[in-house]
Amino acid sequence: MVTHGGVKLLDFGLAKFAAPVESPATQAETVIATQAMLGTPAYMAPEQLLGGTVDARADLFCFGAVLYEMASGQRAFPRRLDRTPPPPLKNSRLQRIVAKLLESDPGNRYQSVSEVLSDLERLRQAPASRTRWTVAALAAAAVAAVCLVLFWPRASVKPAARSEWVQLTNFPDSVSQPALSPDGKMLAFVRGIGTFYTKGQVYLKRLPDGQPIRLTDDDLMKMGPVFSPDGSRIAYTTVSNDFQWDTWTVPLHGGAPQHWLTNASGLVWAGLGRLLFSQIETGIHMAVVTATESGAQSRVVYTPPHASHMAHRSYLSPDGKSVLLVEMNHGWLPCRVVPFDGSSLGREFGPPSAPCTNAAWSPDGNWMYFSALTGGSYHIWRQRFPDGRPEQLTSGPAEEEGIAVASDGRSLITASGIRERTVSLHDARGDRQISVEGYAFGPSLSPDGKKLYYQLLKGTSLWAGRASNPSELWVTDLDSGRNQRVLPGFEVTSYNISADGRRVVFSALDSGNTHVWLAPTDGSSPPRPIPNADGFTPFFGPPGEVFFCADESDYKFAFRIREDGAERRKLTAAQVYDLGEVSPDRQWFVGGSPYTSQDATLAAVAYPVSGGVPVRLGIGGDIRWSPDMKYWSVSVGTAGMETSTAGKTYVVRLPPGQALPNIPPGGFHSEADIAALPGVKIIDSADVSLGITPDTYAYSVGATRRNLYRIPLP
Repeated sequence: MVTHGGVKLLDFGLAKFAAPVESPATQAETVIATQAMLGTPAYMAPEQLLGGTVDARADLFCFGAVLYEMASGQRAFPRRLDRTPPPPLKNSRLQRIVAKLLESDPGNRYQSVSEVLSDLERLRQAPASRTRWTVAALAAAAVAAVCLVLFWPRASVKPAARSEWVQLTNFPDSVSQPALSPDGKMLAFVRGIGTFYTKGQVYLKRLPDGQPIRLTDDDLMKMGPVFSPDGSRIAYTTVSNDFQWDTWTVPLHGGAPQHWLTNASGLVWAGLGRLLFSQIETGIHMAVVTATESGAQSRVVYTPPHASHMAHRSYLSPDGKSVLLVEMNHGWLPCRVVPFDGSSLGREFGPPSAPCTNAAWSPDGNWMYFSALTGGSYHIWRQRFPDGRPEQLTSGPAEEEGIAVASDGRSLITASGIRERTVSLHDARGDRQISVEGYAFGPSLSPDGKKLYYQLLKGTSLWAGRASNPSELWVTDLDSGRNQRVLPGFEVTSYNISADGRRVVFSALDSGNTHVWLAPTDGSSPPRPIPNADGFTPFFGPPGEVFFCADESDYKFAFRIREDGAERRKLTAAQVYDLGEVSPDRQWFVGGSPYTSQDATLAAVAYPVSGGVPVRLGIGGDIRWSPDMKYWSVSVGTAGMETSTAGKTYVVRLPPGQALPNIPPGGFHSEADIAALPGVKIIDSADVSLGITPDTYAYSVGATRRNLYRIPLP
């Protein structure tokens, strides 16, 4: 509390009984005890109310409720057990801080009070009038500072200040995935918009001040450059349009890139003449194996227990006994350490439940480093092996992904940057921006063309794939320009608007899992879950039905179900890894899947809903139809599975009576095949929604600037 004498701390936060306490029955209405823990219900975090495991992040939720009340004069949760997010504050900057504090999932909140203090200090320094919210921010910063003094000493790490970082590249666009040569004198990286596999080129730079040199020049998606033990060549992963993962090499001192290993990705050396890499087993199931440089003497190190999981990147410990690896389902999973001898599945490390995209070991093997998603942003964490606590090393508005630790263990190199994205409308009047702030994507024009729906990312980071990103669903009335949130309280990952524009079917995150819901678009009644519909990427099917994708027996399939949860059944016997689109007449659906049981490569395939022969579309990308089914489009991005605007959308007029354009046998093999279609129109965005006329469409555009920095290690 702020008093005339200063700041007073009136509550100890999380506390446990030391002895049994007898309370009058009347106190039961105002105090809840869960596992010998007390608290005031109106300020308790959801996990505390449910009797789950709590930590300091529950205190941060409580702090958010108090901060909201300070700024608005109203309780954040007037109904003590209801955790529906309160109405937004008038100031958008303070609202973003409060919203992050009040995240229902602890993993999406601020992870430490120091992060809160940093954001509040920036808010305090911004020009503003002395209204109630600025006074609240000043007071909250003081309270946060007190909390930092009280509680931060428990963490031993003191991260390097941003002023101590050394910038190593200065590109106007984006670079990522740094790798250091064995002698530490050379730096390799990929110049491309994505931080996973991305369309771009491998570069080499002599440290500290050499000019970057491009080593490749092709259209292949690339990932994970790594130096050979003798420092003479760089190996890297390529990903083809039909989801083939291969390893190529390029010499450092002149010479063309050469294909090396088929079905081998994320390759690193595990000693002289020995490799560690990922390979597809069946479908998309990706395991980590070790083999000689010729691919002989192969042995499995780790096979994910679920057939839909992919172990993409692996890092052998300096003593050769453990493997730190990065794994994905339809989103990134926490990092895991397994024994190199393959004797067990190991266990997770890093921030609890935090998606992890990159990792590394310290040279002595005492520390593990992670690019982990916490509080909506990717930052660098470390953890002492094998029993230390996770410690955050970077924070702030920029994000950090990719890790290359120096051979002396005193610094690391990472890619740090900021991305922005807006949704716009193109029509007869030209182009106009619709979204006003944040990272907006996934536009969808209503069938009558009067409204535009889009997703607004919670936080600043993308997990992987459009089915994995928790977001808010917003709608804009295109005549009045009014913007409003459609589904308050829901972390939407995918959505679809009904043909009459009155309803929305959507998937939403709940404790790390997704479920399918139905709701009216006007908010006239609350959303309701569809029983037996635990899944993602839902679409409206024929009247009374919903289509969606879900896991079954470790595989992914497309399902149809009645809106009351009855008659759940598969749309096709083939595996469907992601339900991409359903035609407006509900007669076709598109999914990423093998074309036949003999063709294991992943491709976009169009399936007739009523059964029949599927059509292999070939090149991956988002498929869309115009509402009247006169036009068809395919969007091809340049950043792999990341939800990226970079790329192009090809729009073609459909022949009369056809639901698909004239597709060559086996599908499109390249963008050039699509661009050669008669009358094709090209839009410079890979995130497009077609409207009711050829010149009406919604799209998102973004900008990413990311460069490499050397960061001192504590």
